Amino acid sequence: MIPSYGWRTAFVIGAVPALYALYLRRAIEDSPRYTEQRGRKLSLGERVASVWSPPYRRSTAMLWILWFTVVFSYYGMFLWSPSVMVLKGFSLVKSFQYVLIMTLAQLPGYFTAAYLIEKFGRKFVLVTYLLLTAVSAIWFGQAGTEGMLIAAGICLSFFNLGAWGGMYAYTPELYPTAVRSTGVGLAASFGRIGGVIGPYLVGMLVARHTSMTLIFTIFFVAVVIGALAVLFLGKETKGTNPDGEAAE
Repeated sequence: MIPSYGWRTAFVIGAVPALYALYLRRAIEDSPRYTEQRGRKLSLGERVASVWSPPYRRSTAMLWILWFTVVFSYYGMFLWSPSVMVLKGFSLVKSFQYVLIMTLAQLPGYFTAAYLIEKFGRKFVLVTYLLLTAVSAIWFGQAGTEGMLIAAGICLSFFNLGAWGGMYAYTPELYPTAVRSTGVGLAASFGRIGGVIGPYLVGMLVARHTSMTLIFTIFFVAVVIGALAVLFLGKETKGTNPDGEAAE
């Protein structure tokens, strides 16, 4: 679309799903548990304080590290993927074609993570997918041939988005219903800071002619930090209920 109609047309097409979001806003009802507790709703200050209170402080710190590293690495790597391929000698059109192939690998990444978190648990899947994302980042940064670049990009896309899907499932399970939206929202918002820093950092390093191997080593380190945070600070939530009731 971009070579033929320009980037503005591509942006308009990308905005179309926002109309579907408006439909979902009206069509999806609140959960029964949330509806039951609306009568004793906490203020914003109370919810923020609760998220950082002793029972949830460790989980909150872990989630903020996790969200920051995952969003930092995702936007830093994938927004610059076409440019990385151009720097490696491929044409812009060819680079976008390769990125499309890589992006399609996100779908099975999501689906496999969704299946495995119920089978092996949230922590295991998150740590595994994050570490494999880190390995794929190093591979992608060092890939020199067309086949290696596509293979590394597919693995990077598969495992990074699988980890992202697991993260979305894991995060709400660490808080009770009364503060769940606040806990999730704060973690996601902190992650968006990484989403701003990642692409900017890559642009700055590319302008200084920093090697792609070094750039992707930075993302390797960031993702490993996220995996270690989950491993040592996270708790398994499979089969548990943060509201203190027996899981169904």
